[in-house]
Amino acid sequence: GFFFFCGGLFIRDTYICVDTVNGSSMAPTLSPHAHTTGEKDSIVIARGVRWQGVKRGDVVTFWKPMRPREISVKRVLAVEGDVVVPWRGYACDPAIVEAERVPGGWDGLGTRDEEAIGGESVEVGRVRVPKGHVWVEGDNWRRSYDSLDFGPVSLALVDGRAVRVWREWWRLRPVGDGREEGERRGRSRVVVGSGGLP
Repeated sequence: GFFFFCGGLFIRDTYICVDTVNGSSMAPTLSPHAHTTGEKDSIVIARGVRWQGVKRGDVVTFWKPMRPREISVKRVLAVEGDVVVPWRGYACDPAIVEAERVPGGWDGLGTRDEEAIGGESVEVGRVRVPKGHVWVEGDNWRRSYDSLDFGPVSLALVDGRAVRVWREWWRLRPVGDGREEGERRGRSRVVVGSGGLP
């Protein structure tokens, strides 16, 4: 019994686990009726994605940067080197960008150093996803707490990738994208790679 229990914990923590999606930030892809009926989906999470690579479009679970005891599930909109033009949030507020976000440049906004050779400059409304980070947003942009609020997420905080959704008890389906075609691009724009800005 003890070895079976330990083996189960090892598999759960290393390879695969099942968790419940609370809230409607990923509706209609996950828990589409959570807001109206309280019905929640269960998802199968594949662990170890940090080493396998995270791609745009993946639905990942991660520890919230500003709420370290909470885990969240969101879609990866951009990866390192991409430039995000967010539709709202801290990066769109000149006062916050100039006053609070400049030191260090950890959040992709660069630094304000006029004397540095080749130094970056801060551009309001544009975020370059730093190395080892991803930009995540909820499919339901009206009810999502995501990178628009706290910036790029370190891959060290990524817990796994949602690979299957268990909505009806008799079958598992792949986690796709439940949004209509016009909503799939999201509200924020992404320029792939570090080539240029829109």
